[in-house]
Amino acid sequence: MNMAGRIVLATLGLTAPDALADHHGMVMEPHGGSVIGTSVSLIAASFAMPDFAGDYEGVIPSISWSSPHVALGASVPLYRLQENGRALYGPGDAVVHGQGTFVEAGDVHAGGLLAVSAPTGDGQAGTGMGHAMAMPALWAAWSHERLTFAASGGYSRAIGALMNHDHGPWPLVEPMNMSEISWSASGDVAITHGTHAGARVSGGIPVGAPGTNRVVGAVRVAWGSGPVDTAAEIQAGIAGDPFTIRGVVETALHF
Repeated sequence: MNMAGRIVLATLGLTAPDALADHHGMVMEPHGGSVIGTSVSLIAASFAMPDFAGDYEGVIPSISWSSPHVALGASVPLYRLQENGRALYGPGDAVVHGQGTFVEAGDVHAGGLLAVSAPTGDGQAGTGMGHAMAMPALWAAWSHERLTFAASGGYSRAIGALMNHDHGPWPLVEPMNMSEISWSASGDVAITHGTHAGARVSGGIPVGAPGTNRVVGAVRVAWGSGPVDTAAEIQAGIAGDPFTIRGVVETALHF
């Protein structure tokens, strides 16, 4: 999921911290009342670009509130980026988001969301876009017994005067185009009580400005008991994204 990865909503048993362009596996889990959640995600990745290569690690603390039909959340990532032997430290772009479930018809649920990022990261170093982004999207999910399938689509666009500046898929840590259609599809199966496994594919298609088609594939496993949930995901940059392989581990606590 990539910056909207940071949208810390339940994603078929996995809260995906890499969301915005990677992005929308954001299906809300049903529950009986209001829930406050906190989570910490750990990210490690290697990347390769025509002019440089390296790796990065990140810590993404998040907080969220959700009711049976509405959820709100915010996150601010912190990164260590090693680029051609030089190490850089700093925050990434902060993200706030809201999500709602509008349709509940038997096994089918659907809704929408809006996420907005602020340019708190370093756009020159590669930890931020260098400008704000607005990212509305729609999602739908079908669940039956042990199986869940979900899909989403949205439009992400730069905010402000930099809209006409083409920087390609950026930043290094969570690449997006400045104007793109973002999409995702995923499947999940319940293995045992509290344990799930699944796979997803997601990406972005540039529109209205030069850009790069992006595709990311991932497999994941999630498990939990009581108020604590943990998930692990391995992601591969199939096309367009600078990273070659990335691992994400997240632990969430719900009150």
